[in-house]
Amino acid sequence: MSRLPGSHTIVTPTWNSPETAHRSQPWVRRHLLVMLVALTSACIHHIEEETSAVGELTSDCVVPVPDGVRGLGAPVSLEYSDGSLWIWRSLELAGGQIVPNASASVSDANEACSSGVMFSSDASGSPQSLLALTPQETEANAARSDGRQLALVPFGGFVRAGLGYLFYDHALVGPGIFDAESLGTGLCVRGVQAATCDRVTVNGDTVLWKADERILNGGGLVVDDRALVYGCRHVASLSALCTVSGALLDAIEVPSAYQVYNLFDGWVGQLSDASPIADELGPVTVSAYSGAFLATTLDIFESRFYVRRMPSATSEMDRRIAIFDALPPASGFLGGGREHSGLRRSPRTIHVTYSTSGVAAPGLHLASFRFYGEFGGLYQ
Repeated sequence: MSRLPGSHTIVTPTWNSPETAHRSQPWVRRHLLVMLVALTSACIHHIEEETSAVGELTSDCVVPVPDGVRGLGAPVSLEYSDGSLWIWRSLELAGGQIVPNASASVSDANEACSSGVMFSSDASGSPQSLLALTPQETEANAARSDGRQLALVPFGGFVRAGLGYLFYDHALVGPGIFDAESLGTGLCVRGVQAATCDRVTVNGDTVLWKADERILNGGGLVVDDRALVYGCRHVASLSALCTVSGALLDAIEVPSAYQVYNLFDGWVGQLSDASPIADELGPVTVSAYSGAFLATTLDIFESRFYVRRMPSATSEMDRRIAIFDALPPASGFLGGGREHSGLRRSPRTIHVTYSTSGVAAPGLHLASFRFYGEFGGLYQ
């Protein structure tokens, strides 16, 4: 059964009923989903469309692909007060060239849906890299004979006083398409409306945190006098625990200043002492919303977006509430799933991006969801 673009399945769980009690156990739900996929031999059947009890999907467009570009995957982002900077790890041009970490400033969701995005370009008009290897790293890649290459993989970050702070992974990728080894995390700083991001170096090294030292892959925000960065890491099959790291604003370029949050002891030094705030396999975006904090998540098995309330930016996330279904992929999982708070222009409306291979409308989607009431009403 196919689904037309813009048609979405919405399921609002009844949290305390016996027939939906399994939804409160993520590992049970995910195992059931895996079994269901196997039993249906990759056939996709859609539940009849329902209306969300907490809001409505106001649009879900496919972002037009710019001329000279072969396609758009899902970006990570930096969220500014007047827009969102979208960053693609790999952008393929029509001629086959690959531009790593291309970026585009997006200020309005409706405009992005109608006209697409405009990439930051060099003097020749070609998209350029926001975050690039040094000449020495490029030479080292060319000299390798093991099929591996150093790549810089952006995660997202936070914005303060017009400056963007982007966290990224130093990854050795290859020789296989899924082969990757993390060497650690770095930080770069994007100046006000700058086309490139300057990598922070400490003692001659841009690897500021070892791979097992901090989890900084979920984006962040500034709250009071501290910058917060979220991250999730797989700890077991079908389980990824999410934690919060943070540093005082006068030390955000100092790696040793980043501590992890413990619900009982406050800010502590050891990652093993961090309190998990959620268990989410898919992407998690935390943003300020209506006097509290909103965590937007994508369940990659269900192709469904959820929201979770956080009373404070470091507290454990409340239960999931389904908001809308994305267009399922033809195979595999959806890409992306980030929420872009810099695009909020209408009251009680959030915007998310995801990429899908779904035959009805493949490509990069920008979806807008409007809540019916104030945020606190979601949990009444």
